[in-house]
Parts: sequence; structure tokens; C-alpha cells
Amino acid sequence: MLTSKQIKIIRSIFPKKISSEFMQVLIENARIFTSKKNDVLVEEKAQSSKIFYILKGSMVRYVLTEKGDRRAIMFHSEDLIPIVGSIYINSHNSFVQYQIVANESTEVLEINILDILKSGLKDEVYFEFALKGSLKSFGLMNQIQNHQIGLSKIEFLKWLWLNYPDIFHRFKSKDIASFLGLTPVWYSNLKATLLRDK
Repeated sequence: MLTSKQIKIIRSIFPKKISSEFMQVLIENARIFTSKKNDVLVEEKAQSSKIFYILKGSMVRYVLTEKGDRRAIMFHSEDLIPIVGSIYINSHNSFVQYQIVANESTEVLEINILDILKSGLKDEVYFEFALKGSLKSFGLMNQIQNHQIGLSKIEFLKWLWLNYPDIFHRFKSKDIASFLGLTPVWYSNLKATLLRDK
């Protein structure tokens, strides 16, 4: 059962013109809670239909290899791609699995997408809001990945530093190094070079 404060938070996230019927469905099926640092919120094997909207805090998306290696592939926070969930359920023929893990104590809004899908498709305002939000997130992830592939390691690090400085303040150096495809030592050296040449 949501508190009046939590309901107010939910109402502040979504457009005011969303129908009262859909908002009621949303409130009845939503949950707000705080995950602890290192909690696993999404695991591909779990095949969950839950999605999470980060209200405050941050998470890391990891790929898990067959050899047991865990590599960071994306960062999430209330300001950087705040919606996460099991978007690759039943990804057949994959040699990797993925997890989304809390990087710190993180307050999230949890919604089971199956519970609100029928009502959401009927509400044009919500549908447009959800579609635009999804396109924005995918566009941002594509932009980051395009720079990651198209630039040298030092160029990508510089671009990331200029455009997303919060990543370097909130996330572990080990995960940033993994995301860049570097060893922690190499990342430390590149970062030192970047700071020296600023």
C-alpha cells in the first residue's frame, strides 16, 4: 500500500493529462522501495516483467560471460536512462546473461508492466509519454555506444568526461574501466593523461 507521499511522487512523474482511470491502475500496481547497494534488481534468468524507474540513486547494467566474468555495459541514474528492466527476456542463442545491480542505496518505483499494459494502451497520453521516454533512452544508449565504438579509448573517455561527468563521481573506477574495455591500471593512466592535458 502506497503512502500519500509516494502517490504524490508517482503523480509528479507522469503527465497531468493521463486519465484518472489509468492513474488509479498505476497506483494500485506500483511499489516504491529502496534497494541496498549491490542488490540485484534484474536478472535475465528470472524472466520478470517488472520495470524500475530510478527516483534517487544509481545502477549498473552488467553482462555475465560463460567464464564467470562480469563486465559493466551501461550506467543508470535518476538523470541517466532512469528506466531499467528485463528487456531481453528469452534471448536465445546468447553466450552471455545480464544483470542490473544497485550501485548505491537506490530508491525505485517498481511496476509490473503486464499489470498496466492493457490500460496503458488505451490511454493516448500515457502511450505517447512511454513511447517518447523509450525512444529517448534507446537514442541515448545508441549515442554512447556509437562513440564507444567509433572513438579511440582516450577520445571516448574525454567525450564521456565532458558529457556525462556524473558517471565519474558516482560509479566505481573498476566498473568504468570495465565499461571502457580497459584494465583498472590502464584506465587510471588514461584518466591521469586526460586530467594532465585538460
